[in-house]
Amino acid sequence: MRLLGLHFDSIGSLVSFFVLYLLLEIPLSLLANAIPKALKSVDIIPSSKGLFSFLLDAGLTLAIIILLDTLMVNMKIEWQGAIIFSMLIGYMNWKLKKNDEEPPLIHIEEFKAIEKIQFK
Repeated sequence: MRLLGLHFDSIGSLVSFFVLYLLLEIPLSLLANAIPKALKSVDIIPSSKGLFSFLLDAGLTLAIIILLDTLMVNMKIEWQGAIIFSMLIGYMNWKLKKNDEEPPLIHIEEFKAIEKIQFK
């Protein structure tokens, strides 16, 4: 952990860091997955699995780490380690999304068929 610049006072503070990270990451991950798909379906971005998705995942992870670093007095995370960790998480999420289906565009028949089924 020292390699990534993570300094902690006790094992309990390390465990609490990861528990808080997971509690914050789960809802933000849902949001980070939904935003690129919504932007793809209205044809604002070319792919929901591209660079925007990677940057959103990495940025939200970095924001969580910075927030936890600020709030937890018994933990210290170097900014280089936070960036490396967030890039690794962003890369893993990007690789996991490679096999996901792209959402349908809003103006094609497939989307209109889905819309009719949902609102009946």
